[in-house]
Amino acid sequence: MNEAESVHEVSTQEGYARWASTYDGETNALIILEEDHISPILDDLPFTNALDVGAGTGRYALKLAHRGTRVTALDQSPEMLTVARQTAQQEGVLIDFWLGSLNEGLPFAPNQFDLVTCAPMLCHVPDLAHAAQEFHRVLRPGGNLLITDFHPDYAAYGRRIGFQQAGMKYLLPNMPHTHDAYLNALTVAGFDLIQILDLPLRDLPPRDYPPPFTAEFLHLHGERPFCLILLAQKH
Repeated sequence: MNEAESVHEVSTQEGYARWASTYDGETNALIILEEDHISPILDDLPFTNALDVGAGTGRYALKLAHRGTRVTALDQSPEMLTVARQTAQQEGVLIDFWLGSLNEGLPFAPNQFDLVTCAPMLCHVPDLAHAAQEFHRVLRPGGNLLITDFHPDYAAYGRRIGFQQAGMKYLLPNMPHTHDAYLNALTVAGFDLIQILDLPLRDLPPRDYPPPFTAEFLHLHGERPFCLILLAQKH
């Protein structure tokens, strides 16, 4: 099988359905880079009632629940949520899991949460403005929004979110958002931008990563932004 034949384009829903069984066991360079910066941000925020949008296998929801936070977690993939539920049960934490899509609007009342998290998933969402409006709607005044994502500048080089299983590489759709589009969507929705981090590839901690993140690749492309982290507050 040549390289062209080994690549398969999938929808977001199909991709995460396939990825769910192996997602937590992979060395994910984006998550590793992001994790180094998230805990200090969360440590400085006051919250007791959080919503995790695009919860996936529960990485953020579990992290927040272990802090004693009341957590609601929403994702469009039943397969990913099944993994998240199993892990929550194993770790003995209570999380209110919801199956739903941000594209259809968040099924929650206004002014309900004091923290909303959204970890790498907005790169799959067609309408950033609608997403920002929904985040703003469900947050209480003074509440915080923490977004992490596959950096749009890195995606502009043709890079995609994807994974490999059984010799097949699966590529998920990435929307052509720009860096300014993220910032504009948040400010127009009524957020104050508190922190903007554009983390380059060179900030990846030393370890063995799957392709394409070889030492040569990181040397050649180390200055390219790889992860975007945004902290915003509702007026």
